[in-house]
Amino acid sequence: MLAPTALLLLAAAASPAIGLTVDLREAPRRRFHATLSIPASAGPATLVYPKWIPGEHGPTGPLADLAGLRITANGAPLAWVRDSEDLFAFKVVVPAGATRLEVALDAIEPAPSTGGFSGGASETPRLALLSWNHVLLYPKGADPHTLQVSAAVTLPDGWSFGTALPVARRAGATVTFEAASLETLIDSPLLAGRYLSTTALGPAEGPPHRLVIAADSPEALVVPPEFKVRADRLVAETGALFGARHYRGYTFLLTLSDFVASFGLEHHESSDDRMGERSLLEPATRPQVGGLLSHEFVHSWNGKHRRPAGLATRDYQQAMHG
Repeated sequence: MLAPTALLLLAAAASPAIGLTVDLREAPRRRFHATLSIPASAGPATLVYPKWIPGEHGPTGPLADLAGLRITANGAPLAWVRDSEDLFAFKVVVPAGATRLEVALDAIEPAPSTGGFSGGASETPRLALLSWNHVLLYPKGADPHTLQVSAAVTLPDGWSFGTALPVARRAGATVTFEAASLETLIDSPLLAGRYLSTTALGPAEGPPHRLVIAADSPEALVVPPEFKVRADRLVAETGALFGARHYRGYTFLLTLSDFVASFGLEHHESSDDRMGERSLLEPATRPQVGGLLSHEFVHSWNGKHRRPAGLATRDYQQAMHG
């Protein structure tokens, strides 16, 4: 008999994948553009926008930022309607012979300094943090653990990026990632910017750890030597404390800007940490940066690898309790 993990892998391999491409070239104007190709069959269908976002403790999916929704099949536009009771659900009828729905949508990001976790301000003219749940729909009832997504992103000229997602290939400004489950994709934000640095952390043995910083100025990227020593020690001490590492690698995503929402959000193989632009430049605020990185890093074990039952919901439409 196959083990449960093997059965999940077989199910994922047999399931058609969603194709997702995100164009970030207008991110400096607070606009993300996305296209999706979603497996479908003839008849009524419902697509849903992620509502309950893990780690944000509420139904925080930024539906109000969704714009320009267009759905086609076999090259012809389809009429869609929003569910009268669940505003995060969109109903459409798939025509005979169609095997996929082609979806185009835009995410109009909030004004500078707007708060509200990852639904708050996430970009400036020089950087952007892409939370994938902002730019996708998925079939109602699909299992995020097995539903596969092949994602790609097109960056503005001269920008670099960091994410926990493994890269499959790169062609010019477009980066294609290895197919991942919807759960893994939403749990793996992407940080991009004109000024971006990557610093390896921790001991050489074990999975790799790195600090990726995007800032509104090149000066803000500088990692002070004593901060690097403490970050290396953080990686080593978590290994000693927990006794095991449950991830392929870990990426600290640190956004330094005075014009994005300021918070920290845990993920399995990364963290979304945001503070003011001069947070590493000023000795008084460096301990706060270290505290934020440490807090979200520990959540990879406590809150991600091990999650309370009330927060381990079946999909992103189910209410979390806890």
